[in-house]
This record gives sequence, structure tokens and C-alpha cells, in this order.
Amino acid sequence: MEADAANLESFSDNSFDTVVDTFGLCSFDDPVAVLKELQRVCKPGGKILLLEHGRSKSYVGLSSYLDKHAERHAKNWGCVWNRDIDQIVESSGLQLAKLDNWHFGTTYYMVCRPSK
Repeated sequence: MEADAANLESFSDNSFDTVVDTFGLCSFDDPVAVLKELQRVCKPGGKILLLEHGRSKSYVGLSSYLDKHAERHAKNWGCVWNRDIDQIVESSGLQLAKLDNWHFGTTYYMVCRPSK
């Protein structure tokens, strides 16, 4: 099956126990809308697992580099590599249950719960 993550109309509300997105938030036009849609199809009490990359909160120099080259990188690869993943998740209304960071703070593993 092929589907648009921002519009999963093929699935009713509360369809899945667990929803997974890996390294996708960098390339969606509206990552907040995507997370809201993933939340819609996730059952109450279910999990939304995110493995993502984005802006480092720990290494200012690295974030400055990402910012400086973000436009070129996005044009070449379709990846906005300096997105603020924490802010995107917060804006989507997801409840963050667990957060781990690696690779100088640019890789995020998040276990989220729908806010239903």
C-alpha cells in the first residue's frame, strides 16, 4: 500500500497500536500535520516511535553549520536537516514519554503517546 503520511484517509481513527516514522520529519512539507495524522490513526494508549535527525541543542557550532548549509542540502537531497524536532513534536500535541539523543545531539529516538 502507498499512502501520504499527511493524509492517511485509508485508515480510520485509532487503527494502530504502534506507529513508526524513521528519518521522515526532515522531508515532509508540514511535519506537524504528519504527526497529527499519525496521532489520529494511533489507538489511545498506543505508541508513536520516532527515529529522527535534526537540530542539536547541545552543540551550537554544529547547529550553526547545519543552518549555514541547510538550504543547499534541502535543495540537493530534499532533507531539511536543521529542523527543531523537539518543537515539531511539541506543536503536534504528542506526549513525549522518552527521549534519547546521539551523534552530538542530532539523532533523536522518541517514544510518544497520542494526546487522546
